[in-house]
Amino acid sequence: MALSTSLTVLVVGVFFGIYGLILSDRFHKPSAAVLGATLMVGTGVLSETELFSAINWTALGVLLGMFIIASSLREAGFFEWMGLHLARSVDVHPVLMYVLLPLLTAGMASLLDIVTVALFIVPLTVQVFDGLGIDPIPFVIAEVLAANVGGIATMVGDPTNVIIGTGLNPPLSFNQFLANTAPVALAILAVNTSMLYLKNHGFLHRDALRRHRERQPLQLPSPSGAVKDRGLLQVSMVSLGLAVSFLIVHTFLGVSAALATLLPSFIILVYESSRQSELRDVLGRVDWQVFFFFGGLFILVAGFAKTGLLVSLGNWLTQQSSGNLVLSVTLVLWTTALISQIVDNVPLVTVFIPVITTMAAVSGMAIAPLAWALAVGTGIGGMATPIGTASNLVALNILNKDSKRLGFARFAKRSIPLTILDLAIANMILILRL
Repeated sequence: MALSTSLTVLVVGVFFGIYGLILSDRFHKPSAAVLGATLMVGTGVLSETELFSAINWTALGVLLGMFIIASSLREAGFFEWMGLHLARSVDVHPVLMYVLLPLLTAGMASLLDIVTVALFIVPLTVQVFDGLGIDPIPFVIAEVLAANVGGIATMVGDPTNVIIGTGLNPPLSFNQFLANTAPVALAILAVNTSMLYLKNHGFLHRDALRRHRERQPLQLPSPSGAVKDRGLLQVSMVSLGLAVSFLIVHTFLGVSAALATLLPSFIILVYESSRQSELRDVLGRVDWQVFFFFGGLFILVAGFAKTGLLVSLGNWLTQQSSGNLVLSVTLVLWTTALISQIVDNVPLVTVFIPVITTMAAVSGMAIAPLAWALAVGTGIGGMATPIGTASNLVALNILNKDSKRLGFARFAKRSIPLTILDLAIANMILILRL
């Protein structure tokens, strides 16, 4: 049912006003999203039935399951345990650490929240290399870029991938992401690691190695000492393994992706309850504000979609690409990568899902290649600037906690050329796989 002109103007005003609040960083983002959802319902744009169907419940279920697992791993000391194991196994050799730390970061970010990974890997990196008198900045930059790349590799690596995978009809599976975005991530990770190594070759092999040889014995804590709760660590690692296994086979079993992550996370809840721990303490580790933010965004975008403007945008992009799949993939990839420099990836993806749906419907092309372009564009594009992703901001805040060591310009000088190169590589791979 088409909206009246006055209601269309109101909805457009509400949508862009709420987006302005979300982007301003001066207003609580979940509250802004909930306010937008309330206005969409309060003005009669969405009925109660449409309100319920607007929310992507599968995405929220997948995220809840993975958040419980990730938060339990964090509580148990998993990230410090892994980082210390790596550092001690190579005697904190700067060259080996420069290669292995980003690979470890990317691997963990492919399954766990990239912000959580950054919160624990970056402080450990800063602590170790400050202790050796070695500049930690090159290591942190490599880790942050690797976290963003690792996040695009799987459906659960980044919340945007969860939204893309579950928001389409038919939905995309975990295995489809592995087959299509993981090769892109691996190629980009290999290129980034090589390029950064060559750029920092002199620093690593002269200054860093010299300081490593001359150092006083560095007393790193024992990895076992980083484990705060061995039982919880074991249960959480089993739950993570089960979640990944269930996600791989959930389409064959005919069950929802949400159930594939919620069932393993339930093991953690049962374990904590069996130890007479307060269940609210377990659930209290989950950042519930994220779910209000996502839920509010889903409703806000559903209301905005009724204006027909997202369909018009999809039609316009189809016209620009002349219905050609290669041009459409390229256009979606670079457009979303550019916008993601200033717009948070989650609302950007939420808006673009109906756009690529329209593009596929109008031209008759397959929607999956457009979905891969959307996932890669928003995942890689945001790493170009310090404000592009939350993990970038976290890393800079940790680095600059005591004194400003890495500014916007210095970060961008290193990240923007790599981002452009990465997008070009991704574009080529996505086209070759059509």
